[in-house]
Amino acid sequence: MTSTAHPQTGSAPIPLRPGAFDVPTWRYVGFLLGPFAGTFAFNAVTVTLPALRDRFGAGDVALELVVAGYGIPFAVFLILGGRLGDRFGRHRLFVIGMGLFLASAIACAVAPSIETLIAARVAQGLGAALCTPQVLATIQATSQGPARTRAIAAFGASGGIGAAVGQVAGGALAATSFGPVEGWRAVFVVVALIAVAAIVCAPLAPRSRAHEVVAIDLVGSAVLAVGILAASVALTFGPAWGWSWPVWAVLALAAVALVAMWRHQNAIERSGRVPLLPPSVLRLRPLQLGLVAAALFFAGYSALLYVFPRAVEGGGLTSLQAGMALLPFAVVFAGMSLAVARIQSRLGDATLVLGVSLQIVALVAMTATLAFAWGSDIGLWLQPALVLLGAGQALIFSPLTQLVVREVPVEAAGLSGGMFSTAQQLALSFGVIVIGSVVTVTGVTGRDELVAGLVLDIGLAVAVLVLAMVLRARGRRGV
Repeated sequence: MTSTAHPQTGSAPIPLRPGAFDVPTWRYVGFLLGPFAGTFAFNAVTVTLPALRDRFGAGDVALELVVAGYGIPFAVFLILGGRLGDRFGRHRLFVIGMGLFLASAIACAVAPSIETLIAARVAQGLGAALCTPQVLATIQATSQGPARTRAIAAFGASGGIGAAVGQVAGGALAATSFGPVEGWRAVFVVVALIAVAAIVCAPLAPRSRAHEVVAIDLVGSAVLAVGILAASVALTFGPAWGWSWPVWAVLALAAVALVAMWRHQNAIERSGRVPLLPPSVLRLRPLQLGLVAAALFFAGYSALLYVFPRAVEGGGLTSLQAGMALLPFAVVFAGMSLAVARIQSRLGDATLVLGVSLQIVALVAMTATLAFAWGSDIGLWLQPALVLLGAGQALIFSPLTQLVVREVPVEAAGLSGGMFSTAQQLALSFGVIVIGSVVTVTGVTGRDELVAGLVLDIGLAVAVLVLAMVLRARGRRGV
């Protein structure tokens, strides 16, 4: 029997008995519906934004808040959610979080105003923050070796498939009505049904928690929340406020809060207590590079998904047609996601390099296509590039996840799930904010709006490719 321990996690050594962690992936099915529900909710709602504009007469800032109002609290409380799972039990926190996610989905479905919808989305983000980090944490704490690789691949596939299916289903539902029920409301009904399935299947997963009581750093959590919220508010309202002095004042507050957070975490760690974000773990260079790569990828991903339905509808497509244009992308993404574990077993870290390379080629091909094609048939013209994009992005999700998770000691399982998901959700929200700001400032629409999203995504993807090559080189040297 062997054991492992880490001095900064607040957990006792975990005994590893041979064969005790060979958990079949199907047992995680309830937990894996968590990331599926989260990305489905994000992408399906993004596609329905034009319908929300028509229904409520909402402006660009309100529509951005429908997206960012979910993503920002999701990001703010993810690390705290992971630590709460370490202390009180990951299964318990998953069910509590998914229950809140379910209740808020119902509130979204019956929202009478855009303000009510935004408030319900904030609650939904909080629920997602409580349940999502428990998934990776449980996988890390209850599996090892090939079983863990398969489960993490399934985690990446679940989130990715949820995103792709959400994009298609959101467009299809937004263009349909079910008697008195508007199509965009049906999106939240589907989200609620997924949440119910996750809660029902959750008991199948093995239960886990830290072996010793984990202290919860409430001061650190509060300071981190202030920093992220201040930065988000400034970036969201900056264009509408003309980047006047209040915006810069809020950005300064964000900087002060994040610096204070870092010093606070260092002081806690030096005293021998358990920090919310252990600086010793965050100083690991592969972890830093992996988190940056994940943030850049998801920022570009969300920016493109934000402008795609708006732009192609300006070219003459309906919401249904915009969603159906992404159906082959979703099918290829799903199929490749299911095969990514086998591909990784042969290519290793080169899988990420291959995936980002295919993504860049696809994005360039989409941009070139727009140079000569536009109008109601643009969905057909973009199909070859979209299919290639689906394959490339499927090869990115899981390897990026594993890059982050494998650098965090297993005793800090809640931290690993929280850190990766925090980077993901912050990037998804900020990607929408950045491209939304560009669109607002420049006033571009239609084809030019889609080109703007593609150019931003290409630039970020090139940066991810550089980081992926650096990480691969470090892995070969054993650094």
